Amino acid sequence: MQHFTTVNPGSTAGIPTDTATIAEVMANAGYDAHAIGKWHVGSSSPKQIPTGRGFLSYLGYLQGQTDYYNHSIPTCGPGMCLYRANCEKFAGDKRTCVETDPSPYGVGAAGYDLWQDSSPFIDAFGEYSVDKYQERFTQLVQNAELAKKPLFVYFAQQLLHLPLQLPPESKHAEACRGVTGGTEQVNRTVLCAMASRLDQAVGDVVDSLKAAGLWNNTVVWAISDNGGMVHFQDGFPASASSNWPLRGSKATLFEGGVRSVSFLFGGALPPQARGTQSSSLIHVSDVLPTIASGIAGIAEGDLPNNLDGFNVWEEVIMSGAVNARVASKRNEIPLNIAINRDLNFAGVPNPFVVNASQANYTALIRWPWKLILGTPHFVNPGLDKLGGWWTVENYTYIPPPGHDADELVFLFNLETDETEHENVAKDYPDVVANMTKRVYRRWLSKENGYRPPQLNIPRPRGNPKLHNWTWAPFVF
Repeated sequence: MQHFTTVNPGSTAGIPTDTATIAEVMANAGYDAHAIGKWHVGSSSPKQIPTGRGFLSYLGYLQGQTDYYNHSIPTCGPGMCLYRANCEKFAGDKRTCVETDPSPYGVGAAGYDLWQDSSPFIDAFGEYSVDKYQERFTQLVQNAELAKKPLFVYFAQQLLHLPLQLPPESKHAEACRGVTGGTEQVNRTVLCAMASRLDQAVGDVVDSLKAAGLWNNTVVWAISDNGGMVHFQDGFPASASSNWPLRGSKATLFEGGVRSVSFLFGGALPPQARGTQSSSLIHVSDVLPTIASGIAGIAEGDLPNNLDGFNVWEEVIMSGAVNARVASKRNEIPLNIAINRDLNFAGVPNPFVVNASQANYTALIRWPWKLILGTPHFVNPGLDKLGGWWTVENYTYIPPPGHDADELVFLFNLETDETEHENVAKDYPDVVANMTKRVYRRWLSKENGYRPPQLNIPRPRGNPKLHNWTWAPFVF
């Protein structure tokens, strides 16, 4: 979708209808596909939510984050409202909200966002969401064993996403008593307790599969969507993660933001793959063809013809036997591709901005080189602590070299400098020139698939106040 930001609450943006979901692909091969947890790829219409995109059932939240207990997102934050209609009283400036409409689901005129299939799951209000997700997963695997049908589950765990909230069991906080850092608002001890609960959640998945008799026929692929968010400020969207020794954070184009953790397990994982590591370049777009063809056995010719990814199953499972870098189907990964015209939170192209057609907030890896064009930060780099290194011990920020703040071109050799300490753009002008041409001619080319961002503004009809205080679909 190439948004500068993620899908805003109340927006009509979402997965394009000409792009198949993994559920639609797996369903065509005879699998029962179900979704649990975070969605956040469009929810303005019943056709955009999971049950409208190929999943037989869904339990989770449609927006980018939600309270772990109240399952709500405020429509009004400190001083401002996403929807002015939800403010009962403004200050003298007529902009600052000092009193919001009351909502049954929380302060700030909160909208409820926990869904069971296509209906709000109101009965779960006040219950810890992670427990509800596990209950649903256990039910799915038990039903699959009874039905003797192949099962695909997209399980997008809410942990460790904001808001930082302690799990209900005290043992997780006790396990993290020695982990400190951050502040009262952004607390590293709480984040650690959430990580402890996530560890238990992975174990619960294993236990459920074994109890249902499905373990020996199952492969689980665990993937993180980005690096951790760091404590660059007090309050949203800061968290208390560390990506050490990698540089940067979620919302940056440095390795700490874009290199994610991934692992596979399960009784059906081939023996030769167990205990091995792969250094192949793998992109998120490779997940669908790898699961569909590599694991489920769907012929690659039967997959949608507009997929960007590769089936990388063979190089993953053979990584212990061959040089995976040589065997990799990829030598290139576009990390983010955008031009100044398209870089705004509303998704409204602005052809009048300075250097409208110039690449910005853009990064490309062509192994071993990594090129960043323009700002590497999601927010103003002069106001944050996103672009350096956050340590694990003592949770301390180490800033980058002072001259980095003035750089608009970065080049790193990831083979020798994966922590991105040395910007060698001036030493290798030919590499910069060739990779920049690649960005413009391949990745910014309309003929090769570049699309302007979708309109990404909260629509009046999306106001939860109009839907019994729920973040409900509103386009029918």
